[in-house]
Amino acid sequence: MTSSHKRIIYIVALINTGVLFLLTAWLWSLPWFAGDEKLMIKTTSALKLKFRETPESKDYAFINVSYDISLIDKYDEYGFPVGKQVITDRQRLTRLFEIINNSEIQPDYVLCDLRFDKPTEYDSELEEEMQKLDNLIVSYHLDDMLQPSNPTIKEVNQGLSDYVIGNVFEGVYKFQLYFNDSLRLTPLIIHSELESVDTDLYGPFVRIGSRWTLNHFIMNYRLLQADIMDQEAGFNPINLGELLLLPDADVAAFLENKFVVIGDFYEIDLHESIFEITAGPVILMNAYWSLLNKDTRVNIFFFLILIGSFFFLSMLAIYPEDLIEKYIKKRYGKIKWVQSLTSFVSYLVFLVIVSIITFFFFNIHINVFLLAVYLFILEKVSNFLQKRSVVKSEVKKSASD
Repeated sequence: MTSSHKRIIYIVALINTGVLFLLTAWLWSLPWFAGDEKLMIKTTSALKLKFRETPESKDYAFINVSYDISLIDKYDEYGFPVGKQVITDRQRLTRLFEIINNSEIQPDYVLCDLRFDKPTEYDSELEEEMQKLDNLIVSYHLDDMLQPSNPTIKEVNQGLSDYVIGNVFEGVYKFQLYFNDSLRLTPLIIHSELESVDTDLYGPFVRIGSRWTLNHFIMNYRLLQADIMDQEAGFNPINLGELLLLPDADVAAFLENKFVVIGDFYEIDLHESIFEITAGPVILMNAYWSLLNKDTRVNIFFFLILIGSFFFLSMLAIYPEDLIEKYIKKRYGKIKWVQSLTSFVSYLVFLVIVSIITFFFFNIHINVFLLAVYLFILEKVSNFLQKRSVVKSEVKKSASD
């Protein structure tokens, strides 16, 4: 092989490295995973779970509203009453916020992860009490057209709290920080406000202060649904109705200097996650803790590992005959299906190793199967073009002789 031929191979490998990176970045930008990624995420996340650090329960207060409900009229699309529908009791919520506002020492932060999409006669009073709190955020959601819904509680701090946006599969495996380039998800808003950092979206990446992360990232679960069901874990939610039976001073003392989470922990707001069926408020808090602990990191070392790996794989796919092919031919001769299978598996195994490394050091997986398929196809195309080039050169040489 001439030096000019080698130079062309290196240039093509560099170009393909860029293609692999762009393909990987596009896969990162998707809200869903392929099946092979789910298996890897479940396996590697289970290992991380064994070494998790659970947040201090004394710093948090979970208030459950699953059983604090009231009935309101339900109307059809033409405005005719068709019966009743269940919503969270707005009067009890108003009473809770009255106690918080009248207390000397208020909570550090309040997340109210409820749906306020059905109007009631008590909304104005509840909104008035909510407006008195500066350290409050209320969830809103997207409608069927993926447009922000119009909650009945309007003039308060709000965050988008949908967990699986545009996901064609069931389950919360990734969490999104920005939707449609402008709408920030609730955990990102909370982190930005409590840590006083600015955030910006750049393609598949998000800048948070001086650090970078992925817009769609894998959460490290520090708290499971099983933990909030465990009376001894310290995170067992207290029912709103039971809490309001206490004297106001006791309620205020229970909530002071804590991160308060109000939501449905047991009945309706439940979603499939990596490990188990999990309440929506628990998912939001795990996403917030992942941001707080800087779990997902995008830095120069991450890019060096990724680019170096992609360049090596590109050389394997493009180079006329690499070490793996030589070993296969020596071991199995020229059995085509063995060569093809072993070649594909080689790409797959190498990508799995890289993905495991990037996950444990940077909390980022790469799509191993699709990239392996791409590299395998690239190898076949490259081999075909190189053989064709050899044949042409031999024909040309014969003609000249």
